[in-house]
Amino acid sequence: MPFGFGPTVGPRQGPGGRDFNGTWSKNTTLSVTYYSDPEKVGRLLPPGFEPSPDGRVTVQALFNTDFAWLAGRGYNWVEVLFGATYRGAEDVAEGDFVVVMWESIPDPVLPGREELGLPKMFAEVPPWQVAGGSTTVQASWEDREFCRMTLNGLELAPWDLAAEADAVPAKGGLTVAGGSRLYYKYIPRTGEWGQADAAYCTCSPPANYDVKLIDSWQGAGSVDFTPATWEQMPTLSHIVNPLAELPVLRQGEARMSRVLLAFNDLADQRILR
Repeated sequence: MPFGFGPTVGPRQGPGGRDFNGTWSKNTTLSVTYYSDPEKVGRLLPPGFEPSPDGRVTVQALFNTDFAWLAGRGYNWVEVLFGATYRGAEDVAEGDFVVVMWESIPDPVLPGREELGLPKMFAEVPPWQVAGGSTTVQASWEDREFCRMTLNGLELAPWDLAAEADAVPAKGGLTVAGGSRLYYKYIPRTGEWGQADAAYCTCSPPANYDVKLIDSWQGAGSVDFTPATWEQMPTLSHIVNPLAELPVLRQGEARMSRVLLAFNDLADQRILR
């Protein structure tokens, strides 16, 4: 949609049906993992899912430049991942369930939701800030911050262009523990809003990207969600507030990676049954 103009021009097809797979972009990923109450995490999972026994929660911020499908532009996003296992009638998959993704421009949000059923929303995700020996990321809606991530002891320097020449190709993915990246596609049926036109688990395989590692870091960090009233954030408070209510029982690791990332349009995604 809109109908009548041909397929959506975006990540999965460019002008004339152009394919962008394999084109290289620069990616900086910052993440913080913590461990919460598995029972409370499980209440936010779709049917067929169970939380990891340790209640693992990871918040990742991804900063991307040089996307070929955007004619060299980029965008940023913040996402929340729950360690989880899906058990269906035929398939069992363990990995990271993608709870929500907040992206900084609408162009990847719309085709990502319509074509793949990814849980994408819009938010402002400005460049990271370095101060006092730490690097901080924040996400906001109409200038109201609702998520803040701090990586203690990391002063993120400019991208190391010289390291690109020595980077060795390898396989990588966007998951934390190396498993599958799991989603739940749900589209309501028009006129019967309690019914679904689509409601099923989908899966992207692990290590489904070609990557060249430029730099990495591991240390300590923290992440905070700020609750909001409906009046303050009418379309996001019902998502942010349950995340803010998850208790932090134990802090995990903070990580940073910088890679050259070969684009994957996620056509390798499949339905789990």
